[in-house]
Amino acid sequence: MLWQDGMVSGSALQITNWISIPYYIKIAEALVFLLGVTVVIERTVTGDFRLHRSYFSGPLLLILSAFFISWVRGMYMQQRVAIILEAHEAFSIPLLFYVVNNAFRDPEEAETLYKILLLAVIPKCLDGLYIWFFSPDTKKYWGVLELWRDGYDLAMGAIGSLLFLHYRAKKLRWLKRTMLFSIPLIGVTLMLSMRRTFVVSIMAAAVLMFVTLPKSYRKRQLMAFGGLLLGLIVFAIVTNPVAIVERFSGIVEPQGEGSAYIRLMELPNVLENIRNHPVLGVPVGIPWKVYYRMPVSAVYTTLGTHDAYLYWPLRAGVLGAIAFLWLFARLWKSVLLTYRLRRTEENFFFSQFSIQLLIIYLIASFFGLLYADDMPSLLAVVFTAIQLHARHITGMSSFREIKFWQSMREGKLVHKLSLIQRLKQGLKNLLWSAQHAV
Repeated sequence: MLWQDGMVSGSALQITNWISIPYYIKIAEALVFLLGVTVVIERTVTGDFRLHRSYFSGPLLLILSAFFISWVRGMYMQQRVAIILEAHEAFSIPLLFYVVNNAFRDPEEAETLYKILLLAVIPKCLDGLYIWFFSPDTKKYWGVLELWRDGYDLAMGAIGSLLFLHYRAKKLRWLKRTMLFSIPLIGVTLMLSMRRTFVVSIMAAAVLMFVTLPKSYRKRQLMAFGGLLLGLIVFAIVTNPVAIVERFSGIVEPQGEGSAYIRLMELPNVLENIRNHPVLGVPVGIPWKVYYRMPVSAVYTTLGTHDAYLYWPLRAGVLGAIAFLWLFARLWKSVLLTYRLRRTEENFFFSQFSIQLLIIYLIASFFGLLYADDMPSLLAVVFTAIQLHARHITGMSSFREIKFWQSMREGKLVHKLSLIQRLKQGLKNLLWSAQHAV
């Protein structure tokens, strides 16, 4: 589920290379469906049909509601019932999450999910290399791995390997060796894919490690960062240097590189659509209006945007924007409290990995469709892993009643007072003030 599917054909490692499926069914979503069937069988055998609750349910349900309202508006405007592209994108994030969330319920399974996330990059890289050497598809010269999910996979592998340079315990030694030995594989595939969004995200995450890691780790991180920078240069030289330089030049001079230029020209159009539809957004299934001229020969979409932050207010208005901010506020609260309360070297590694996953996502969201291209199935696993890891360390499934800043300062969970407790505290303070006044 985390590495099947792709935009470039011809890989023998892909199920769809051997089995034909309808174009409107994504193989990653089909695998989530099979996971759901497995969960039903398991629950039938055990007789346990309880639904696993989540700290992220509130914002995810708001996402589902906001896009459902937008979809209904779109059908009303078009006067027809339509299955739309967003059914594979923002619509599916909550739905796929609830499947994965109920498949993995034990807090100890967080470690299993993190291992799966890290190891998924290896077959994905092999997939990319097979495409480069054997696929007849000419799209590979634009990048062997083109899905946004695939770029995120490569970034996870790169940043996870970098974090393992700081891991000194024995329990995950086999995983550390596996990831470190995979660095050349990840680097070569990253360059052959020419995923500049994720190269920028990896570099930014590596820089931010100087802040997120303890001070005693900074000297080692400086050497790791230098090795990362040198490695990317070497991998670029040994793969396809001319094409890579041309593609990456779009970061600083977007006018000279077609793909970057289109995204630059897309931005004012999207902002104008949001300005003209600030409350409910442009309905799902309705192309946004082109206010400023776009080149006729350009490949761009009027059903989405390359800035994921703008996608939510564009398609779901105020509700969509609130849901996105609410979701990531809860994700950050979970990972930071988990990191603050870590107890073991493994807790430290997986907590830092969770922080870096969010950093990579939020940086890449400035430049890409981090809500599409199989990202929903990947996000379902990431969110579930973060939730289970937080529960494993803190013993809590929800942090709604936890004071964040006070807990971070004191290094322990500080609970908010209930309404009755607040009234008692207020009355006690009032009596104390009255006594001192007398």
